[in-house]
Amino acid sequence: MSGFSADWLALREPFDATARAALLVDELARRLVPGSTEAPLEIVDLGAGAGSNLRYLAPRLRGAQRWRLVDHDAALLAAALATTHAWAQARGAQCSASGSTLTLRGADLDCEITCEQRDLRDIALLPLPTGGVVTAAALLDLVSAQWLEQLAAKCRTAHTSVCFALTYDGRTTCGPPDPEDAVVLELFNRHQRGDKSFGPALGPHAASAAIAALERNGFSVITATSDWRIREHDKAIQQALFEGWCHAAAELAPERGLELEAWHARRGQHVRSGVSTLTVGHVDLVGWL
Repeated sequence: MSGFSADWLALREPFDATARAALLVDELARRLVPGSTEAPLEIVDLGAGAGSNLRYLAPRLRGAQRWRLVDHDAALLAAALATTHAWAQARGAQCSASGSTLTLRGADLDCEITCEQRDLRDIALLPLPTGGVVTAAALLDLVSAQWLEQLAAKCRTAHTSVCFALTYDGRTTCGPPDPEDAVVLELFNRHQRGDKSFGPALGPHAASAAIAALERNGFSVITATSDWRIREHDKAIQQALFEGWCHAAAELAPERGLELEAWHARRGQHVRSGVSTLTVGHVDLVGWL
């Protein structure tokens, strides 16, 4: 699957946490049977990266939890353990690590975490916990409709609940506006529909496809927007986003290279001048049977 650097994941984590729809997580937590020491709540985090989804959800879900962080990238999984260890210690939790396992015990944390390096392209081979939770953040827009249908069916069979966060939905607003914004974003959104190693990606259509697939499989689903709202002083993430959008657009329209470079330069000047803002649209959803 397409790779993401630990630096990029660390850069976006605070924006993810601010954007996420906390009320959906609260509703899901009310519907789950709290885990106990003898029977912890089993949670599988798909495409877990450096562990930000766990760090957001674990304090918000009740009771003892057993997490499986699944990702193809061993380096990111190692970063997940190290970053989560430091994060938990900063919260006053007791931490113990052994190989690819981390245990956290604190006032609002009771977690056993294991890492599983696995290629997620064949989702049919992934075991899911019966009656647990399947979660992912910023993943569904990278996968194909077929992959998503298979996941929804597997979740139904295992009778899991689901929590899918930060699915990009194509809505983006740049300020101040530029005449070429619409062109660049249209090209970027088309690029998001390319193959990200899971087949033709759903891109901006992923959230609506996920809702439909889950409902076809009997899930009750609730959703909320979880937009990034990036302010003038948030320069590093703006620079990274504009560079990424420009690169993606140029891959699809190399003949427009000079126009795209000029757009990138103008947007970069707005960032350096401290007048640039961004809103990037995402959708969160939770579901249960």
